[in-house]
Order: sequence, then structure tokens, then C-alpha cells
Amino acid sequence: MVMEMLSSESDATYSFQGMKRRLGLHQEKLTRILKRLEDDNLVIKTDGGYRVLRQPRRAQRQEAYGAPVIRGQVPPGVDPETLMTRLKGRWFKNFRWLGYAGGAEGPSLYWISEDGKFQVKVQLTPSEFLVWSHSTDSEDNASPVAAGYELFDRISRIMPETGDYS
Repeated sequence: MVMEMLSSESDATYSFQGMKRRLGLHQEKLTRILKRLEDDNLVIKTDGGYRVLRQPRRAQRQEAYGAPVIRGQVPPGVDPETLMTRLKGRWFKNFRWLGYAGGAEGPSLYWISEDGKFQVKVQLTPSEFLVWSHSTDSEDNASPVAAGYELFDRISRIMPETGDYS
């Protein structure tokens, strides 16, 4: 489970607490698993969290997010890298930091709800940001769209004021 999560995207880095929350593992068990994977040179611990050293031979599994629930333009004068730096590692209300990944389209940042029911992905490009949300429990009927909008509201509050948005 841990390798599958860490391999879900190339260049993905996940926090210990985020993995614990997403996978539902006790911290001692996750610590032992990560230690074994480090000893086997499969994962590395970085300042940002844990990531795989090399992708497994089998094709990597991409999380099925579907269409974004929110698509917005990055305000003029806002640097996506600066915005990413301001968002990385932050908790928002009931959303806990999960991790991040680089990508061809731009960096992606991940949060998970405190109760573990929703995972939210925010992707930043030079001109726009995209927000996806999905339920981590296929039997839960609560709306992942509401979770995406709630996180978007929190993020929009930290975007710097840059003047005219017309």
C-alpha cells in the first residue's frame, strides 16, 4: 500500500502524517514499513516527506480524479511557484497536508480531509489552477465537490493582492 501510494505519480512526495491518515495505518506500523523500504533503497526521506527512489517495474497507477471541480485563472502577477511555496505543508480548517508531485503540466499539491473521507488535488500551471476532489470511500454519499470548494475557498484567501483582476 505504501509503495503504491508513493508511486501513484512520478516525483510524488508525501508527508508521514498524510500517509498515515490516507492509508489508515498506525504510526508504528508505518514507521516500520518506511524503515524497511529505506533500508532496501526503495524510498528516501526528504525535508518534504517520503518519495520513491525509482518507479516500480509495473506501470504506475494514476489516481482517477476525473474532471476538475474547479478551474480558475491565476491572477495576474501571481507566480505559481511562489503560490506553491505558500501552500506546501499548510493545513486548512479540516484539510491536512498530504504531499505534492511535479508534473509535465505543473506541480500538484494534495490534501486529505481530517476524517479521511476526501482527497483533494490542486494543480498549478503558469496561467490557471485546477482543483479535483474525490471520496476515498466508495460507499460514502457525501459530495466531494463541496470538499473541493471548501479547500479552494481557503486557498483563495492566501493569494496575494495584485491589483486589477479584470
